[in-house]
Amino acid sequence: MPDSGPMSFERFGRTRHLRIETAEDLARVPDLDEAHWMATGAPIQTINFDPTFLALVDTDHNGRVMCFEVIGAIRWLLANLRDTAGVSEASTTLDLAALSTDQGEAARIHGSVSRMLLRLGLEDAAQITLEQVRQVKAEVEGASVSEAGVVLPEAAGDAEVRSFIADVVATVGGAPHPSGSPGVGQAQVDDFLAQAQAHLDWLARAELAEGEGSSEVMPFGEATAKAYALYAGLRGKIDQYFAQCEAVAFDERTATRVSASDDDLQSLDLADPDAIDAFIRNSPLARPRADRTLFPEEQINPRYVSNLARLRSEVIEPALGRAARTLSEDDWREVKHYFAAHEAWLADKAGEALEPLGPEKLRRYLGGRHRAAVEELIAESAATALALDNIRLTEKLILYQAHLITLANNFVSFPHLYDPARRALFEMGTLVMDGRRFNFSVRADDRKQHAAVAATGSMYVLYAEIMPPGEGPKYEVAVPVTSGGRGNLCVGKRGIFEEVGGGECDARIVQIIDNPISLGEALVSPFRRLGRLLSGKIEAITTTAEKQLDATAAGAMKKAPAGAPAAGPSRGLMAGGLLMGGGVALAALGSAFAYIAKTLSNVKSYTTILAVVGIAILAVIVPTCLVAMRKLRRRDLSVILEGSGWAINARMRLTFRQQRYFTQRPALPRGGRGAGGLWAWLAVLAVAVAAAVLIWWLRWR
Repeated sequence: MPDSGPMSFERFGRTRHLRIETAEDLARVPDLDEAHWMATGAPIQTINFDPTFLALVDTDHNGRVMCFEVIGAIRWLLANLRDTAGVSEASTTLDLAALSTDQGEAARIHGSVSRMLLRLGLEDAAQITLEQVRQVKAEVEGASVSEAGVVLPEAAGDAEVRSFIADVVATVGGAPHPSGSPGVGQAQVDDFLAQAQAHLDWLARAELAEGEGSSEVMPFGEATAKAYALYAGLRGKIDQYFAQCEAVAFDERTATRVSASDDDLQSLDLADPDAIDAFIRNSPLARPRADRTLFPEEQINPRYVSNLARLRSEVIEPALGRAARTLSEDDWREVKHYFAAHEAWLADKAGEALEPLGPEKLRRYLGGRHRAAVEELIAESAATALALDNIRLTEKLILYQAHLITLANNFVSFPHLYDPARRALFEMGTLVMDGRRFNFSVRADDRKQHAAVAATGSMYVLYAEIMPPGEGPKYEVAVPVTSGGRGNLCVGKRGIFEEVGGGECDARIVQIIDNPISLGEALVSPFRRLGRLLSGKIEAITTTAEKQLDATAAGAMKKAPAGAPAAGPSRGLMAGGLLMGGGVALAALGSAFAYIAKTLSNVKSYTTILAVVGIAILAVIVPTCLVAMRKLRRRDLSVILEGSGWAINARMRLTFRQQRYFTQRPALPRGGRGAGGLWAWLAVLAVAVAAAVLIWWLRWR
């Protein structure tokens, strides 16, 4: 482990971060109190990084990377390396000479690397890359015997043993194998053979003794299954019939309710064969009788006539031992008792999943040869799995060597957040919308919870639904707007989202948290509100005047003599009234302007300007400016991360550089035609000329 000297801190924004650039810096991380870490916990799904690496760091597999897990990863890495140059370089190549072979796991890794290099035909090499390790890992995991205690059918050289393994997987299920295909382990083999024996024992209970044509379980001998199927198909209908007979015997009025009602008959679609068949099938077997007997000669539901006749001749009469022109309720109970033992036997069926294999194959499998062959393969898999574990251990060491400094710089410290040339691991991409690029975004899987936290950060936040192309799952991101103004941002507005990985997705705003974005926008907002208020009042006055004019015109038309032409005196009166009203309005405006001019003429020009400006500043601009500055100063990026499930220790106030970078309006390409901003300069010149003319006029006055 490298010697950890004094810690070095750098100031980013308004907080100090531990500098982590080399293996020596990384070695100091465990000595830093967790209270000084930027983050102490984060959900894995919000981190854009190698998923295998993150899963290895998450030792308790709870879906969160915690500070104690990062410390454990650092200590494990440095304990297994004698030379930490690869850590400082974030190298994905492992040198054999760098391993601390006096450590148990490092010795296993050394042996594993040597065997992998031999397998790759590089026995003289002194180092191995992550790509080479993953190549060997994929080959071993894809082998039929790789995971301890789990083998695939292909592992068996004997065709019958392969068939046995396949049957075990198909009937009782398989165990997971790294190849993705299910295999079998000792538990699956034992379960299969136990079920096979139980199924054969169950079949033995129904076997007829030599010389016997029937038994209690098989009352019809070999024809019992066929007879029982016929009986079971009509049992429900016959039970229903005798229950209805009992109701009719108790109260004859219930007989009218057995048949279909008039409403049911009216709703029946007689043009639909399926509807007719369902109606007949669900109707009673026959009209119930108070004497509780079933007469086949009477009106029987045509859907069951044929099966009922077969049931009488093939089951009922043999069971009763006599001819049965009618069937009483007592006779039916006797028939049901006749099948009681067979029904109990069916209910006790064991190993039903294995039944399609047949008793002969199950007896062969119980012979012992197949079990022994599979158990031998399982024992072989244990040795292969040990080698695979060592390969995975090597992959873990290389991943830690390559990525732990990066993880620490996005967990213990956040320097990448303040560097426009870098992306922090929690950043998802850039939202392009409304002529701007919003360069900072984090994942927000629970928007309601995120919005509740983000609302405390005094930031203007967009929530955008990201829709990847193809069948990729949708997700949502939170995007703070840090400079400029609202522009045309609104719920439902669409744009594109450029993912950190390079993909482009459709994006749509689904929610906005409203807060001041910039001081300029905050200063203009009162005047915008005043403008909206005035325009609303003017529109309301105009609407009222139009209504009054319409009412006056309508009244004048009603007073016109009968038969008078439309262009008669009433029109003249209307025109005169309008002209008179317009004259009065103009006179009023003239008087108002004259009064204002007279008042201003009695006051010195500079005094007037200063008075107006002073009143405006004191009444509107100063309070607005103070409130906006307070909110803008409180803007905190940490709440954006906390809403996504990060545990943040420090406040992350926005710097001026971050404000300009996180929300950009890109300039037009240099040298492009029409991109020189001529109209903007002309507008500035016009304002300057107008101001000069106003000053000259005031001095002249």
